[in-house]
Amino acid sequence: MSGRRLLALLWLSLALPWFSPHLAQGSLTVRVLIKEENPRLEVSAEEGLSVVEIDAQKVIEVRPGGGPLVIAFHAPGLVMGGRRIPAEALEVRAVGGGPLKIDGRSYRGFVEVRKGKEGKLLVINVLDLEDYIQGVMKEEISPRWPLEAMKAQAVVARTYALYQVRQNPGAPFHLRATTASQVYIGLDGEDSRSNLAVRETVGLILIYQGKVIPAFYHACSGGHTEDASDVWGGDFSYLVGVADGYCTESPHLTWEVTIEIPEIRRALLREGYVVGDIYALEPLERSRSGRIKRLRIRHSFGVLELEGKRLRQILGNDLIRSTSFTVTVSEGVVKFQGKGWGHGVGLCQWGAKGMAERAYNFEEILKYYYPLAELKRLE
Repeated sequence: MSGRRLLALLWLSLALPWFSPHLAQGSLTVRVLIKEENPRLEVSAEEGLSVVEIDAQKVIEVRPGGGPLVIAFHAPGLVMGGRRIPAEALEVRAVGGGPLKIDGRSYRGFVEVRKGKEGKLLVINVLDLEDYIQGVMKEEISPRWPLEAMKAQAVVARTYALYQVRQNPGAPFHLRATTASQVYIGLDGEDSRSNLAVRETVGLILIYQGKVIPAFYHACSGGHTEDASDVWGGDFSYLVGVADGYCTESPHLTWEVTIEIPEIRRALLREGYVVGDIYALEPLERSRSGRIKRLRIRHSFGVLELEGKRLRQILGNDLIRSTSFTVTVSEGVVKFQGKGWGHGVGLCQWGAKGMAERAYNFEEILKYYYPLAELKRLE
């Protein structure tokens, strides 16, 4: 039976409609933390800058275009352009509404600069949701991939962002510009093809029972996506794993890595786990998709039990690419042989590429990886 026929049967077995009436739009502004480690920044705009002291709600400087304005942490207050000001937070906009250049990188919208901890600044980019998605796309999916795969990515990135906004509506920021949320690099993250994917899906999101879902995604499922509840616990019954035969061309379909036992012990010790000489790693529980949920580490001091995802974090998510692995200990080394890259929940990006190359459209791709969700357009 063809893949398309199987997909059609899957749809018929579900009672939920796909396209449904419009959903109330709510806020379409997102707040993205783009910097949190630096004590100073440089900001400029071609036509000049307008700076507002947020707490007092007053304009404190209008600066013509040209060289950058330097803002730095100071106790108390901030230093702006070489002069001390009592403000704890500033809003900086480009005169004329153009992009801002911050430490050499361009961003749409405006920024808030707030005092953080330990002498650092929090720099928050405030911008339209669709502009934000354009700045995410190129970092999360190749603009050379089929357009339908990129359109699917645009929908899940938009859905994930909107979910975070609605979970934390009054927070100083909704998302980070890193893999902790979605990688976002402003205008440098845009491409004409990926921007087209955003425009052609504008406002489309995924919901379940009327609510925006956390539309997680990952690079490669390794053959089966994961139930979200097996990764994060909680009630994610609407994010269920599916068999995935579409990512077979991914370079991450299978992987293998060998780590010396003393290196693993050192990594555990750094994280506060007191272990002796390690002589066995034993999977204790696997999920429905075959990923390791819990494992046991036998060592000379006793036994340590860890979640599979925790061991992956400790050893490095880019080294242990997923929790779908087998493990062998011999001659002072541990060999991990695994499948896929990422947590495995939701959209498999390489699977989306494979489906698009087989002439599936973005709606079909999304329905396959989120079979219980509905696709709706924000009003």
